[in-house]
Amino acid sequence: MGIPSDPLLDIIRRSIANLEFIEANYETHALYEVTQLVNTFLGALIHPFEKSSKGKHFIEYFSNKPVPIDVHYKIILEENISYYGFVKCIRHALAHGNIRYNADKIKRIQSIDFWNKEDNKKTFRCTVSVDQMKRLLVDFKVCLEQIYK
Repeated sequence: MGIPSDPLLDIIRRSIANLEFIEANYETHALYEVTQLVNTFLGALIHPFEKSSKGKHFIEYFSNKPVPIDVHYKIILEENISYYGFVKCIRHALAHGNIRYNADKIKRIQSIDFWNKEDNKKTFRCTVSVDQMKRLLVDFKVCLEQIYK
């Protein structure tokens, strides 16, 4: 398998195909489906889409679209945050290590907290559940298909 001709869209498609395979086979092959979901979710969001050939389209499209999940914000300084604003906040949190995995009683990841700070004061904090991560990934792929068509 070589380098994809349209890397961004192909990578997200391949990542979701891998995730679906793992979800379908995790019990019989002792695969870690939630780990794959988390890795795919985080990998999709940190990719610098703005630097791609369709960067301007990406920024415009995601700036005019609301976040497609009902995010549980604990702190947010910006009302009506756009999808692009949400992605930037998540990226910032990841870049600064402001992330916490929330597990259930048997140590399975249930959600992830992300937060940002400015002058030691939290400016953004939200929780994204495992189900929301999956919905965001699928929506992200659909959005990229719209941008790259």
